[in-house]
Amino acid sequence: MSFDPKGVRTGVMRRRRFLKASAALGATLLMPGVARSAEIRDLQGSAKVNGKPASRATRVRPGDRIETGPKSKLVLVIGPDAFLLREKSRLNLEKSLPGQPSVIAGLRLSAGAMVAVFGPGSRHIQTSTAVAEIRGTGVYIEASAKQTYFCTCYGEVDLRDKTGKAHKLVVSGYHAPNLIYAQPVKGQTIVVSRFKDHTDDELIMLDGLVGRTSPIAEHNRKLKERTQPTQPEAPRPQAEQPSQPAPEKQTPAEPKPQAQPPVQPKPQPSQAQPPQPAQAPPSQPQVQPAAPQQAAPAPAAPPPSPPPSEPVLRLPPARLD
Repeated sequence: MSFDPKGVRTGVMRRRRFLKASAALGATLLMPGVARSAEIRDLQGSAKVNGKPASRATRVRPGDRIETGPKSKLVLVIGPDAFLLREKSRLNLEKSLPGQPSVIAGLRLSAGAMVAVFGPGSRHIQTSTAVAEIRGTGVYIEASAKQTYFCTCYGEVDLRDKTGKAHKLVVSGYHAPNLIYAQPVKGQTIVVSRFKDHTDDELIMLDGLVGRTSPIAEHNRKLKERTQPTQPEAPRPQAEQPSQPAPEKQTPAEPKPQAQPPVQPKPQPSQAQPPQPAQAPPSQPQVQPAAPQQAAPAPAAPPPSPPPSEPVLRLPPARLD
């Protein structure tokens, strides 16, 4: 088998032509060549594909137009990318350039709202007022004729207005919203906006459909880890406290039976009250001891009168004549 340098040169030229054609896609979303069709993963409410009612079994192909009805939503997976269309949305899946394989070459959101997550590589997406180049990004977009709400939920986005004059590079780790106006407002067409109308759970769900862990989930996990150092310290003293209240609960249990005996003596005096009339007899013995007190003077009387009889024995004085 001989080496053919002419064949090698031919292969290189074909590769260069393919890269040039890919770069010429402009304001479209360049998708992998394997994404020849899209798969509807969830449908709530009503939706149409090319004007016909759609179901989860409907296959969406390059060049198709998807519309969602009122109070409806549709989840779409295209290769490594996933999309959630809100109600009253219109999304066009643009074809590749003529002469190229029939693949979904881009996305154009002309009305409504969409949450989207994209795999590795550079992408382009277009609305009526904005063009964005994205790289491994999660975004939320609301499109209308007058303005586009574009939140870079994570990743890197190169935003431009429809004229291409206004430009803003957004590198976000967690939700960086902007408004892109069709006409300048106070001299600006791209201004910072506020967060609205989409959730972390939606982004995490879409990344999960294509087998990825969402950077939003990683961000929330790290945020919890930063707050955890203060939280574990609080439960530790709480774990020690239950051991202390255990004896405290036993000590109040003891006085409760002690409080019952003082209640019992209270009825006893009430029962002793009826026999109070029996106290009358003890009052009589109190009078009787008074009589012996009167008999006491008998020993106190002067019966010792016999001793004065001694002076009777005295002799009269003798007279001296």
